[in-house]
Amino acid sequence: MQRIENDDSIKAAVLISAKPNSWIAGANIKMLESVSAGGSKAAEDTAGLGQQGMDRIAAMQKKKPWVAAIDGACLGGGLEMALACSYRVASASPKTVLGLPEVMLGLLPGSGGTQRLIPLVGGAAGLDMMLTGKQLKSDRAKKMGLVDNVVDANGLERAAVATALDAINGAVKPRQRKKGWMDWFLEDTSIGRKVMFGQAAKTVAKATKGKYPAPGAILECAKVGLEQGHAVGSRVERQKFGELAATTESSALRGLFFGQTASKKNRFGEPGTPVRTIGVLGAGLMGAGIAEVSAVKDYRVLLKDRDTAGLSRGESQISGNLDKKLKRKRLTKYKRDAYLAGVVGLTDEHTSWPKHFAKADMVIEAVFEDLGVKHKVVKEMEAICPPHAIIASNTSTLPIGDIAHGAARPENIVGMHYFSPVDKMPLLEIIPHAGTAQPVIAAAVDVGIKQGKTVIVVGDVPGFYVNRCLGPTIAESMAMCQQGADPIKLNKALTDFGYPVGPITLADEVGIDVAAKVVKNLEGAQPKFLGARMDGGNLDMLKEMVEAGHLGRKSGKGFLDYGSKEKVKPPHPDALALLAKYRDTSKDASALTPEQMVDRFVLRFVSEAIHCLQDGVIASPRDGDIGAVFGVGFPPFLGGPFMYVDTVGAQTVVDKMKALEQEHGPQFEPPQMLLDMAASGKKFH
Repeated sequence: MQRIENDDSIKAAVLISAKPNSWIAGANIKMLESVSAGGSKAAEDTAGLGQQGMDRIAAMQKKKPWVAAIDGACLGGGLEMALACSYRVASASPKTVLGLPEVMLGLLPGSGGTQRLIPLVGGAAGLDMMLTGKQLKSDRAKKMGLVDNVVDANGLERAAVATALDAINGAVKPRQRKKGWMDWFLEDTSIGRKVMFGQAAKTVAKATKGKYPAPGAILECAKVGLEQGHAVGSRVERQKFGELAATTESSALRGLFFGQTASKKNRFGEPGTPVRTIGVLGAGLMGAGIAEVSAVKDYRVLLKDRDTAGLSRGESQISGNLDKKLKRKRLTKYKRDAYLAGVVGLTDEHTSWPKHFAKADMVIEAVFEDLGVKHKVVKEMEAICPPHAIIASNTSTLPIGDIAHGAARPENIVGMHYFSPVDKMPLLEIIPHAGTAQPVIAAAVDVGIKQGKTVIVVGDVPGFYVNRCLGPTIAESMAMCQQGADPIKLNKALTDFGYPVGPITLADEVGIDVAAKVVKNLEGAQPKFLGARMDGGNLDMLKEMVEAGHLGRKSGKGFLDYGSKEKVKPPHPDALALLAKYRDTSKDASALTPEQMVDRFVLRFVSEAIHCLQDGVIASPRDGDIGAVFGVGFPPFLGGPFMYVDTVGAQTVVDKMKALEQEHGPQFEPPQMLLDMAASGKKFH
């Protein structure tokens, strides 16, 4: 910058990256972590330095225009630097994306982004980008005025230099946005700004329920900038950045970011044989979902079901999801067709199907949850598939070691537990049994990462990690409802706390039949697998609901009545009758406050998560947090159960659990690891 400022022979500058697929991907989050440890003032000063750099670039534009030649990631501070330039030329590469994702880390764009974006693209588009953190492809960015030109990646440098020369010669001028009447009203009048920011604040409040401070701070910075100018707006921007960096919410979200980043690296080394062809057995909801997330990452997929009707349902699910992406312009017609062509549909009626599976590198079975059926599948696949082929089970309830028992090649068997719906739920649990070979684990992790999943490797125990933690919360939800708590109020207490859905709705979404299997698996034969930690409600009620056809949303009735036309579905009359039948008169939960409901539910989850770490089911607190947030929607702003304990304090959690233990029983007994943490004052992170 100094050279360009002082050298009169330089008339313009092109800013281009030598790194493929990355222009500037933003600030180093680890640097932000160390800065935020110094408090809000240190973070504010860091933002101030960023602002000064961008302001220096912007100040040169009248005499020495800068052209941003963007190929690859242009995110966060990267986009803020591009905004400070006079012109932005982007490559048409699919890897070129522009965005301000700071809100996802509980922060705001702190190097001028809240001040420069809206004047360039308008209030509605600018606020949407900053409040959602969405990333735009180059063609969409050009349409909204964020970039001036889109060119082929091979011609990017030539086009950017040509733009710089035209700017020197006066042949082009920096783009001035043409404001319509509505834009003028919303941005340039006090009444209009009040309307725009008032509506945005209402939308933010509804979406965040007051749990995430960053969106409100973004609105304040943008509003001040429009009303009082760049200098005042920048001052507020760096102050708010400093305040946000010091919040527990941002710390939690940054922790999740580190966890997700780590989950994209395969710590198990190289796969024995690269996986190119994946066979999927079962074209139901799960099987079709697994086939879809594999096909869109360019795996060749063999999707097999017993009959044509079953296969057709699965293929329709895949094509329907891809058609939605095509309609939303997140996919080209060519890509849609290519992905569909990559899925080879097969049934028992196709006598040639074994020839196809003879070329499979991995087979993922998503068949009926019965050990006998799983053994039959393993035996059949081992006879047909090549010796190196991995056989992965998508079971959510059966131990992988039991599935591998009696197999000819048990070292090639592993668990891959996806969550429903597979195309939307980010988590994947990889479960090796005691005899799974290391290269097989590496291959399963590699496939999961390429499918775009957040991957954790967990122990082969009943429930694995996520479902094992869910078991005690199911028991506690049953306990509260059977003791007289209103199921709708219980739902609301947990959604107000920050969960995407309450426990009653979650059971219906997952399926009461699935919940019943999870519970049965965790209870096991006497003595119970989790002992007293599965105590609480009478879980026979779930079995009776299943027998009565109350399977949840998929059957139109579960705890809630999905035949009702009400927006908030009421409890099903039959479910209320069953609750009355199983009424526990020894306790009265009808007057529980939302806070008391939350404590009883959340502490059961937190306790079991700590037991999982204590027992080696998960490798680290970070894995536990990732699994809880991305598997069952533990509130992200709390960072997961381990970050939650760190924030609240281990001793506080111990005190709450001991009080509940005295009142309700040993299911609330604090884990030894938690007691040790409280005594030492240590933290999980």
